Amino acid sequence: MIKEQFESLIYRLSLYFQDSTNEDKIELFIEKAKNENAWFSDSLIRDAMKAIESQFLDVAIWISFFDKYGLPKDSKAKVGLILSGNLPAVGMHDLLMVIASGNQAVVKLSSQDSALMLLYIDAIRSIDASVSIDVVERLSKVDAVIATGSDFSSSYFSNYFAKIPHIIRKNRSSVAVFTGSESVSDFEGLAKDVFTYYGLGCRNVSSLAIPLDFDLIPLFDVLTQVDWVLDHTKYSNNYQYHKTLLLLNQVPHFDLGNLIVSENESLVSPVGVLHIHRYASQNDLEVWLDQHKEKIQCVVGTQHIPFGHAQSPALDDFADGVNTYEFLVNLS
Repeated sequence: MIKEQFESLIYRLSLYFQDSTNEDKIELFIEKAKNENAWFSDSLIRDAMKAIESQFLDVAIWISFFDKYGLPKDSKAKVGLILSGNLPAVGMHDLLMVIASGNQAVVKLSSQDSALMLLYIDAIRSIDASVSIDVVERLSKVDAVIATGSDFSSSYFSNYFAKIPHIIRKNRSSVAVFTGSESVSDFEGLAKDVFTYYGLGCRNVSSLAIPLDFDLIPLFDVLTQVDWVLDHTKYSNNYQYHKTLLLLNQVPHFDLGNLIVSENESLVSPVGVLHIHRYASQNDLEVWLDQHKEKIQCVVGTQHIPFGHAQSPALDDFADGVNTYEFLVNLS
């Protein structure tokens, strides 16, 4: 696929989701998505679709992207995609990168997120029938693989696809770093980074690094105001479960009424829980971050990604820091 053809596809794909004649079909697939994954509330799905529209379906962004990373090649390699299902249409970035690079996509959908991905795939096919996207139950005879899964499944993928080029992603989470100079607006931004998508994504902040003398009360005053998460049964159940577990085990913690905050050195926290790590110096902080770098998706803070923007990655904010596009255009 040549650059101009791809940019035309992106432009028309954006129009597709704005066209009122497609509204009934889009709503049908949204209902299907809600039925196949209990975490996918109506607002979560629509927020994810808005993010896709703003981040991935803007021709100007793609023009800048190609200027920075080079033109696509017409290599026609068959690239297998094993997609995750933790967020609605979370596999769209990988799918568009395969198409943009001039390769053919062979897609293994997640059972937890098939409806929305099929909506986007059907839309792409209806716009440009020359785009090669095969949806399969099992990957076979592919030239390369991009797979996203758990730490357990990633080991299996690494072994199974060892003889072909591959990108294998494991579980990751995100961290926020406080210095003590943060404002209320920063706390409000952090609330978005923690609660957006109910904390299910790898870009959700699950752990907070703070100075030893940091006063948590002003932060808690902001976090407690986010009560919409409790309207979701699964989030509420997770929150109640971990609250009970900590009480039974007599583990010190703060109960904010919508979130459990616990001092814990583990980077990844369960849904409904935020971990706190206290650091004594900048060097102490850097050592801690370095120790966990293989599990950190992104870092939020004054000197990092701005508070409130963890869930608004740029087109070239590649997962796990691996340049997917470069990997794809260099396939022979």
